[in-house]
Amino acid sequence: MKTAALAICALVIALFTTSCSKDNDIPDAEKNAIQALNNITGNYKGNLATKYGTTIIVWPDVNWNVDKNSTITVNNFPYQLLADGVSKKTASSLYTTLANEKQRPLKLYITTVQPQDNKVFFNLSSNIKFDITTANETYELTGAVSFNNKQFSSSYTMNNSEMQLQFTIYKLVKINKAHATAIIQEDFDTPVSFNLTGYKR
Repeated sequence: MKTAALAICALVIALFTTSCSKDNDIPDAEKNAIQALNNITGNYKGNLATKYGTTIIVWPDVNWNVDKNSTITVNNFPYQLLADGVSKKTASSLYTTLANEKQRPLKLYITTVQPQDNKVFFNLSSNIKFDITTANETYELTGAVSFNNKQFSSSYTMNNSEMQLQFTIYKLVKINKAHATAIIQEDFDTPVSFNLTGYKR
């Protein structure tokens, strides 16, 4: 019995030591990044400001969620605001298509985090994509995202649970999967910037 008890104790100590060793193998920077992502996770509500040229429009009461997989899902994103990136307006079929587009989710992805004092700065993925269905066809639009030359343009503030997401759509590409084509939409000639600011609920 004593031998069995000693063997069990030795196994428990060995497992504990292995667990601690694995935990110690994780660099502090990685631990901080994981903790930062855990802090960001949750449901938010705020306002979406969009800017094209010198015009600014504020879209109130926008809800979004950040999950443990670093995915930001903006519920009921107003895709019709992208129509403001088409200067030809009614002379362009792209303008008409975007202006009639319904609100639905937009997914963004956190790619890098940088904890700093009371804030967590983070990067977003460099493109967005969404499906378009017209009377004649269904295709995908991919938008190229820029951050105004700022590496970390989005942030989360710890003490008041405020999040700010900033990005600019400066190019749209039409992807037709059935025909394996990708065509830059030349009519989309004015960058549209978005600033989403809100608080965790």
